[in-house]
Amino acid sequence: MKTSRLMCLLLPALALSCAESGGSVYVDAQWNLTCPADREVDCGSLADIPCLGSGGRRAIVGEHRQELCGYPIVGICEAVKRADGTRIVSLEADLGGKFGFDLTGATIDTGGDVVEQLTCNVTITEDQVRYNVGACGRETPSMMQPCQLSDISVEGSDVVFGVECRSLISDTTDAGFDVGAVGGGPATIRFANCVGF
Repeated sequence: MKTSRLMCLLLPALALSCAESGGSVYVDAQWNLTCPADREVDCGSLADIPCLGSGGRRAIVGEHRQELCGYPIVGICEAVKRADGTRIVSLEADLGGKFGFDLTGATIDTGGDVVEQLTCNVTITEDQVRYNVGACGRETPSMMQPCQLSDISVEGSDVVFGVECRSLISDTTDAGFDVGAVGGGPATIRFANCVGF
């Protein structure tokens, strides 16, 4: 009798915590890697992994811990709100440390613009090599800021944005890639069920 009363008290609390968490992070990260157009940077090496896409096309789509290409997806999407209303955002879509997309230190204001660009960094992992040298922000890609974030939209716990990089270089090989959508322009990255939004 006491056990059934306790369960009746606990069930609403458990249901509320599940509703607040929104479930597992869902990732729809699709990008295309091409050799740097500026030709001053050597091209990185592409892996042949058809389950992620052909050529330089990469797609990590699914829920956190869902299996893809024999690896569980690591999907992380977190934001920390600061006193001025801006959010520091960290996003990750990764497969076993072999392939992935990371965005760290992006400070996004309430209007969806990126501020404090020096802390913002995009990393692409291709066949265990990290391409991660340089900042990101809202300006056109350049040597000082190779990655541009655009069309940032935050709706509830979902985040969508475009990313385009020119000569995103590895800190271990000095080779690099241009990153964008197939056919040019920014790749669209989506995360759902994020924490802190």
